[in-house]
Amino acid sequence: MAKTSQERTELPTGKRVDEARKKGQVPKSRDLTAVSVLITGGVAVYLSRNLIFANFRQIIESAWSEESFSVPGHFAASGFFMNVTASIFIMLAPVTLTAVATAVVLNLSQMKGFLLSFKAMRISLGNVSPFSGLQRMFSLRSLTELVKSIFKIAIVTYAVYSVLWPERIALSELSGREVSDFLNLTGMLALKLLFRVAGIMVALSLLDFLYQKWQTRKDLMMTRQEVKEEHKQSEGNPQIKSKIRTIQRALARQRMLSRIPKASVIITNPTHFAVALHYETGMEAPTVVAKGVDFLAQKIIATGRKYGVSIVRNPPLARALYKQVKLEETIPVELYRAVAKILAYIYQQKQWTRRNQNG
Repeated sequence: MAKTSQERTELPTGKRVDEARKKGQVPKSRDLTAVSVLITGGVAVYLSRNLIFANFRQIIESAWSEESFSVPGHFAASGFFMNVTASIFIMLAPVTLTAVATAVVLNLSQMKGFLLSFKAMRISLGNVSPFSGLQRMFSLRSLTELVKSIFKIAIVTYAVYSVLWPERIALSELSGREVSDFLNLTGMLALKLLFRVAGIMVALSLLDFLYQKWQTRKDLMMTRQEVKEEHKQSEGNPQIKSKIRTIQRALARQRMLSRIPKASVIITNPTHFAVALHYETGMEAPTVVAKGVDFLAQKIIATGRKYGVSIVRNPPLARALYKQVKLEETIPVELYRAVAKILAYIYQQKQWTRRNQNG
């Protein structure tokens, strides 16, 4: 079946991608960020476990000390709450800073730099429309997200079961043990659970990131008509560009014709080619100030006659000058002799005319 111009078959252009980026439409996996934060947070907890245990013990001992019960108003009036707040901050600071740094780095790497899009924050009436909401709810993308969520829940449930079920007897005996035993066992189980879930989620998150890249590119695919319209906008409308070129040529022609009165001679074909040369004492070589073929050649000849410029018929020289020399350029060395003969002849003619007029 032939592809129509309305089918999105063309890859997105650089302009389309840049516009989508400004709108905040970039491939990004929230799962990848979340699982990375989870892993680095777990590692931070493990590395700072001694610090956490020490501060937690300090809080418990301070709360259950004799002073807490023997001194009236101890909890409210003393520095107990300040000490507890400081201990909690020390316990949570390494984990919190690690999680925040990981989230920032992962988001920047996925978005390829800092991106703040106010367009993405803009409230659209289409987003609150019930009809649009139903369309999004029953779309393929929503179904895909639902399947991913169910799969993640199943993985987490299985991981929790596989970690906690073998330790059910040890967990049931925790009520009669010391606080340190309780913290050691729960900490060990938490880390075991964390890395078991994270190991699976990393693989799923990487797949999700690839899926988000594919989905974003699919959303940005363009029709052939859209590509043509964008090309027109970036390169300019061909009709307008053609009109501008026509105006530019007309202006250039006018400037060229305005130089003909200063020309020393116009060499013709006699009708198909016309080249106007300017030469005066001190110049290195004669310069082409105007040239043209057919209609423009006739225009150059007519302008030259109007201003009394000498017109010499020399078809080979006229064709050679037209093809070899550009406007405002001096003639090449190989044409010096032929042009010099013509200029000398014109000079002699002018001298003879002046003598006759004076005599």
